[in-house]
Amino acid sequence: METVALGLIFLGTGNFIDRPASAPAFITTVDDPPFAIALMIIGLYVMFSCLGVLKKPVKEIIVFLLLFIWTFYLIIFAIHDINAPTLMPNFDTIFILFIDIRILFEAFWSEL
Repeated sequence: METVALGLIFLGTGNFIDRPASAPAFITTVDDPPFAIALMIIGLYVMFSCLGVLKKPVKEIIVFLLLFIWTFYLIIFAIHDINAPTLMPNFDTIFILFIDIRILFEAFWSEL
């Protein structure tokens, strides 16, 4: 559900990730509508596939997709925070880090 929510946030706000002066230009393109729509499609796929019994190949695809997306956005937000004028990480970056850790824990210590 977090993936769908992130896609909705990116779609609803015009420029969710601001670009600090020294940050690379691609930082502001990862919250554009094509990325938001892809996030919502992947999030819906994960939600609907979890309604039934998860087989091992489907679980591996879900874990890969979720880890790829959330690690990608963790790196983007970390690059943003490094180039920001303050040295403190934003709440968004810390929140994404905890989502990434939760996905790892569920992937390695679930019952399947």
